[in-house]
Order: sequence, then structure tokens, then C-alpha cells
Amino acid sequence: MNTCSFRASIKGAMSASVPLKVILVEDHVTFRQVLAFLLSDDPGLEVVAQVGSLAQAREALAGGLDGAAVDVALLDLQLPDGDGRELIGELRRSSPGIRIVVLSATVRAEHAEEVRSSGADAVLDKVRSYQTIAEDIRRMSGR
Repeated sequence: MNTCSFRASIKGAMSASVPLKVILVEDHVTFRQVLAFLLSDDPGLEVVAQVGSLAQAREALAGGLDGAAVDVALLDLQLPDGDGRELIGELRRSSPGIRIVVLSATVRAEHAEEVRSSGADAVLDKVRSYQTIAEDIRRMSGR
């Protein structure tokens, strides 16, 4: 095995064993807590923060989340202090590599396209199973 292929295989093995760091931004407390609990059961995902507003999301992300770089932002659009699209734009500017997944209770084709054009990588219906949400997050992140 040459050096390049050895390094590639090591990098692939390392990225597969390191869970994706997820911030969950959702104002419905019970839904947020249950989803965070279920997603944390997935060895490929680690919910590093769960917050209920834009202000809390900004604070958590600015605080560095104890040094954890966030790989995925899983967010609701309708938050008590504003529209989640504001956060999408901020994340695109500050963390271009982050994957942004919007969870919505009202997924219509035109709505989903509008949200994707604002910078989201995907729009998922909240009624999906947590396993499907986890699979979509991993697939979107190349894992």
C-alpha cells in the first residue's frame, strides 16, 4: 500500500469513528429534548447543544461549545425571537462547511426550495422518524 492510499484509509477510519457534532435549535422543548435524546443514541451523532431560540443558538455557537466544532445545525425556522433563516445566513458566513438541516412541520415543495435557496442543505418533515433524520444527516455529511 502506498503512502497516499494508507493516509486515505486512516482518514476514512478516523472520520467514521468520530461522531458528527450537532446543534439542535428547536423551541418546542419536549420535541427538542426527545429528538436530542434519540439522536444521541446514534453512535455516529453527538448532540453538543440543544437550544430554543436564535439568541441561545448564537450564544452557544459563539461560546465555542466547549471546543466542539459543530458539523451539523438541525434547526426549526419559526423561533420565538425570529426566523431561522437569519441563523442560516450567519452560519453560511461564519462556518461555510457546516451542514444545515431545517426541520419543518409544513414542508411544501415551494417552501422547501425557498429554504434551500437561503442556504439550507436539506429540509426535512418533522413527522419523519428519528432514524430517518439521523440517516439523512449522516448521508448528507458523507458518512
